[in-house]
Amino acid sequence: MRKHLLLSIAFFAVFVAACGSGDRVGSTDQAVQVAFHDVPYRTETYLRIGYTLKTWEYEKFGQELRQIKVLDGDTREELLVIDKKDLPLIYKDPIAPNPYFVTDTLNHYYLSIQLPIPLGKTPPRAVFHRLRMKNTADQAEFTVESAAFSPRTGEVPLVIASPLKGKNLVYFNQSTLGYHFYVLIFINNGIFRPERYAIDTGELNDDLTTYLKGDPKLNTSYYNYGRTLHAVADGRVVHLQDGRPENSGDAKNITFNSADELAGNYLVLDIGGGRHAFYAHCIPGSFVVKKGDTVKEGDPLAQLGNSGNSTAPHLHFHIADGPDLWTSNGVSFVLKEYTKTGVYIEEGKPGLFLPPERFTNAMMENTTVFNVE
Repeated sequence: MRKHLLLSIAFFAVFVAACGSGDRVGSTDQAVQVAFHDVPYRTETYLRIGYTLKTWEYEKFGQELRQIKVLDGDTREELLVIDKKDLPLIYKDPIAPNPYFVTDTLNHYYLSIQLPIPLGKTPPRAVFHRLRMKNTADQAEFTVESAAFSPRTGEVPLVIASPLKGKNLVYFNQSTLGYHFYVLIFINNGIFRPERYAIDTGELNDDLTTYLKGDPKLNTSYYNYGRTLHAVADGRVVHLQDGRPENSGDAKNITFNSADELAGNYLVLDIGGGRHAFYAHCIPGSFVVKKGDTVKEGDPLAQLGNSGNSTAPHLHFHIADGPDLWTSNGVSFVLKEYTKTGVYIEEGKPGLFLPPERFTNAMMENTTVFNVE
């Protein structure tokens, strides 16, 4: 990838320490770099620092990644340990083909990390990484230290209103190492991360046990179906796609002819400062605005539905640095206010109820149940 995509890269001296067969001197082929890192955001529990690592193609040298340790650059304190079984998705060549994009050839590996720093703990001024590797031929282990960077703790994330109002809400997939956070698209000699920090919304019953009542193949069985979607800030509608059919509950029975159709019926709201809010999977015909309209924070926009690439009724929402669905980059954001009321455990099991606690300028952890007025 082009050098200009690598931001704030700093190198420690790379060394390799082999186990069992003596020390070996590292080489630049084994360097690890920070491809890009994002403005950290706060949840009710952590300051989360998101970034993407770029590594050498170690599997081509008969090497295996066994563990990643994230360390404080000043104190050498271990901040996060990711063992092999918990490693995030690693992009490597060849990327699995898809019918929508002609993907660039990769000559490095890429993986994305969110570093959680407990609230009340001083964030690190510098971070670096220790990768534990293994040579598959002789089983000898070695370590590589590299990929230093300074977190952007002097910057603040975008603050918005919630796109949904109501009680027993759950916003999934933002505060994790999983989907959507890890999604990278390699096209046109660029690396795009359009779904970075995206959320998928759910709504639970009063027992916090389930998202639906009745036939899971009926959209109307889901508690959130048809809920009003609200403008998260003042803005202007710059794109609106309507008229696409919905899936039937959890059937995923819609086929697609283009990448754009994956979003179903969706709206893009320009909220200023180069930021764009994306609302996907809406009910066809439910939009109460049109392209070119200006809206105020809190105004109704459409209804939550099940169109596009959706496993059940929900809102896919994210903020990006451009208006294009795929060739823009998701940015971190927090909500102006929400009230935490519990924790979702899993479908069919009672959730954990907690005394209501109000949070401002924060996001929630992946299983937080909350209310928004």
